[in-house]
Amino acid sequence: MKNLVKILIIGQLLFLLILSTGLLNHVLLIPSLLQASGRDSWVSVLVSYPVALLLIVCIYYIAKHTREGFFAAVRKRFGSIMYYILGAPVILFLIVSSYITLKDLIIWLNAYFLADTPQLLITILLIIVCFIVTLAGIKHMAISAGMLFLFVVLFGTFIALTNTTQKDPSLLFPIMSNGTMPVAKGMIYTLSGLLEVYLIVLLQPYMQDTLKMKHLIILVTFLAILILGPLSAAIMEFGPTEANNMRYPAYEEWRILSIGEYISHLDFFALYQWLSGAIIRVGLFMFLAGAFFTKKIQHYKLNLFLVIFLYMSLLFALLMLKIETYFFYEWLYRYFFPACMIFFVGQILLSTLIVIFMKKRGSSDDRTKTELDTSS
Repeated sequence: MKNLVKILIIGQLLFLLILSTGLLNHVLLIPSLLQASGRDSWVSVLVSYPVALLLIVCIYYIAKHTREGFFAAVRKRFGSIMYYILGAPVILFLIVSSYITLKDLIIWLNAYFLADTPQLLITILLIIVCFIVTLAGIKHMAISAGMLFLFVVLFGTFIALTNTTQKDPSLLFPIMSNGTMPVAKGMIYTLSGLLEVYLIVLLQPYMQDTLKMKHLIILVTFLAILILGPLSAAIMEFGPTEANNMRYPAYEEWRILSIGEYISHLDFFALYQWLSGAIIRVGLFMFLAGAFFTKKIQHYKLNLFLVIFLYMSLLFALLMLKIETYFFYEWLYRYFFPACMIFFVGQILLSTLIVIFMKKRGSSDDRTKTELDTSS
């Protein structure tokens, strides 16, 4: 990438990733996690956390030794062919995740808020909003994420504290009554969400600050809390069996909220959280996908025609792929989330090995050049 001026401070970077990945962990992941592990799902999160910490050591190593960005370093060292070979799985993940995010959001809106509104209209409106976000560029996206993030956290804290009287901690126990297999299965789904922190490698070229290990630890910790909080709350409020039967346990927590005798039905706050996370997630992911095809980025904006092409493709997929709701969520559970876990673990380890190779090759080239200069 050429003519890139670093603009994002570390706080903006964290806001972007927490808001986008937090939606996945908060909304899409929890139902699959409950289906895989039941009551033991919250234990899976605790066990997955140290595993994620070990893997972010690799991410830190990648970021530390490729200041201009990992994929930019690959393109410079190995050429465009290797760049696109390594980038193809990442691009596929970004586009498929954008499709899944919008598909799930449309289903949720149509079920709870806009039952009489045609799905076509909902789809087109969401596509237009996300298109504007992507076209605005990474700088404005980061500023918007920072503003939205404050209220998302406030509403999340509000629901957690207000529903305290509805929670029965005894429903979290006993743990591992069916052995360790449910916990192991749950780790697959938890890691598929936590390891999205790898996307920080794609945002690194836009960073002003140097990425430190503590930043990655903060990010992974926050993402783990975003899974553990609503997950454990759903089990304590509804029980493991009933929570597993719910499509949106995190949203159902809003529906039972009441303050005194007269204040209830505050679930419209959930609408703010859902839309904030989904729009930032899709806007960011489509921007990052488009950035792979852009050699020159000015003012953190993509080419208009490239953005139009990406969103027309996304709109076409949403309208033409007629997938029944049951099969859509079954596909997420059986294939998408396990594939994401395998993808991120493989991508992190492969990227680390490539950086090690480039570092050793660079050191070898420097020694050879020094020896030649000395002999001459």
